[in-house]
Amino acid sequence: MKINFDTFKYQFTRNQASNEEIHENIIEGINMYGSNFIILMCAIIIASIGLNMNSVAVIIGAMLISPLMGPIIAIGYGVGTFNLRLIRRSIRVLIIAIIISVVTSTVYFTITPITTAGSEILARTSPTIWDVIIALVGGIAGMVGLTRKKTSNVIPGVAIATALMPPLCTAGYGIATRKISIFLGAGYLFFINGFFIAIATFIVTKALKIPNKSNVDYEKQKKVRHVIIITSIIVIIPSIISAIWMIRKTIYETKLNKFINDKLSNQYILSKDINYNNNVITLVTIGEAINSDKMIELNKELENYGLKNKELVIRQEGVDASNLEKYFASLKESQNLMLSNDAILGIGLSRNVEGIYKKVINLINENSKYTLAVDIPSGMMCDKFGILGTAIKAQTTISFETYKRGFLANNGEDYTGIIKVEKIGIPDYVVNMFNQKEYLTEINDIKNIIKKKK
Repeated sequence: MKINFDTFKYQFTRNQASNEEIHENIIEGINMYGSNFIILMCAIIIASIGLNMNSVAVIIGAMLISPLMGPIIAIGYGVGTFNLRLIRRSIRVLIIAIIISVVTSTVYFTITPITTAGSEILARTSPTIWDVIIALVGGIAGMVGLTRKKTSNVIPGVAIATALMPPLCTAGYGIATRKISIFLGAGYLFFINGFFIAIATFIVTKALKIPNKSNVDYEKQKKVRHVIIITSIIVIIPSIISAIWMIRKTIYETKLNKFINDKLSNQYILSKDINYNNNVITLVTIGEAINSDKMIELNKELENYGLKNKELVIRQEGVDASNLEKYFASLKESQNLMLSNDAILGIGLSRNVEGIYKKVINLINENSKYTLAVDIPSGMMCDKFGILGTAIKAQTTISFETYKRGFLANNGEDYTGIIKVEKIGIPDYVVNMFNQKEYLTEINDIKNIIKKKK
């Protein structure tokens, strides 16, 4: 089928509902009575838990039941049809919904024992141009769905895409933890999403030529359009700046990681920081000692990796790998490693063990008569099956609170030895938030399920 403007216009309008039906669909979205506000509170709590747990699935689940989209779409529709009464009503409903949402999330984050800001929370504190694009596209999809004869089920998807609820929950987190920067960043993100959803709704309303609800002359309509354009530009500028900053940061970090992999492969990087104000790269490392000549050489190499005009500063934590070799040799000769307590690395390890840590693990494995692992053998993955290069081979593992998924690997017992799960005082409801139930099926279980042939 040949696609042209007329074909597109026909496909766009062929299933369009009547103007009265569209109006009724819009009105239905702002009829937020007691039950809808209760649903909103429940959705906010679910979303807050999802942010608290860093669970995307839980956040999406909260958006599916949220009634927050209706008032925002109604505002855009009201502007497009110059329905001042609808605009005032929609703004009033939206303000009430925002207050309920922020208060609910604030209460949750005040009483929750987990107050650390995870990645899902931090991701809602710095709006970018991509948030604007998502809001525009989502608003268009939502309004198009509402203008069909049979209301589309696209609205939940829109709510997911534009992410109206997580910013409000994050704003509540900022209030609960007294972090004004998080509150302001999340508030701005919500404002951007809401504003451009309304703009998208306005555009679709005009494209469908839905008539005005009041007689407005051409000059006044022109003035409204100018106000919308100017306001949109003002709102979008900070997000563009934020996006540019994010892209720049990502590029620099990629270049720095390549530099580290190529030139500092014998070092274990504890932390890295790029100060964009004074162009200083600071690395905290463990490994072979780096002298002044080596530092001069490394600084010269920065330019070859696209890090021109940057100064490299390396802080070493006083561990010299060359001296460690002598220490390891003396330990082997003395045969003093009768009992070793392994607590070198925790459950958060996500890359292969290298440098000094690898040397220590190998030393323990080769010489220790009995090794006790704390929580998990260092080098073993926690939530997946596998060993990250090398790992402690313990005789006993004391696992805190739960049995780790990584223990279930085929050769897991070679590294864990006897596993003992010990409670350390974490409340059960907190453990259950993060604990994923695992079940083992043995050959006897299968035999009991299969009925014997008569």
